[in-house]
Parts: sequence; C-alpha cells; structure tokens
Amino acid sequence: MNVVRLRVLLRRMLSVVKRVQLVAVRQMGVMAGLFVLAGFRMLGCFAVMLGGCIEVFRRFMMVMMNFVLVAHGKLLHLR
Repeated sequence: MNVVRLRVLLRRMLSVVKRVQLVAVRQMGVMAGLFVLAGFRMLGCFAVMLGGCIEVFRRFMMVMMNFVLVAHGKLLHLR
C-alpha cells in the first residue's frame, strides 16, 4: 500500500515538474522582489514573536520574585 502511495506521489511531482515553464532571467527580478518582501515579513513576525516571548519571561520572573520576596519574607517574619 505504501509503495502505491509513493508511486502516485512521485508521478504527481514529475507531472508538475514537466509542466513548469522556463523563465527569462530579466523576469526573475519580480520574483526576487517578492521573495525579499516575504523575507522582511517573516523577519517582522519573528521579531514580534520574540518580543512576546521576552514579555512572558519578564512576567514569569516578576511573579517568581514576588513569591520569593513576599511569601518567604512574611513566613520568616512570622516565626
């Protein structure tokens, strides 16, 4: 069964490759521009995700520091 699926997948891929048309070099500038725009978009999304991760870490550290300073500090003063 897996061999049949593999053959079907390979035939589909080869049929797509056969239908690909050649592109002149001067027309590649448009594609390069689109790739650059997509790359900038991806970097922007990565920056937003990284900022969110840093914010979550900062808040986690704030909770941990409050727990250590407040909870343990009060427990020591009660003794």
